[in-house]
Amino acid sequence: MAYLGNYNSPTDLMNDQTLSRDEKINMLQQWRDDKKALLRAANEGMQGGDPSDVLRKIKKALRCLQTDSND
Repeated sequence: MAYLGNYNSPTDLMNDQTLSRDEKINMLQQWRDDKKALLRAANEGMQGGDPSDVLRKIKKALRCLQTDSND
C-alpha cells in the first residue's frame, strides 16, 4: 500500500510529479481495490468509514490517466 500515509486524496497522488504515469495507475488501482474491499465489508455489517467518496475520486483519476495515454 504505497499510497497509505503518503497521500490524503487521489488528487494529492495525481499531483506528485515524482511518480510516473504507470506508478500512479498502479497505486490508484491498489487504492481502488482496497476501498472496494472496505465497501464489501461495510455491506456485510462491518464497521468502517464511508470509502465511496474516495472511490469515486480514484476512479476519476484513473479515467484521467487512461485518457491521457490515448491522446
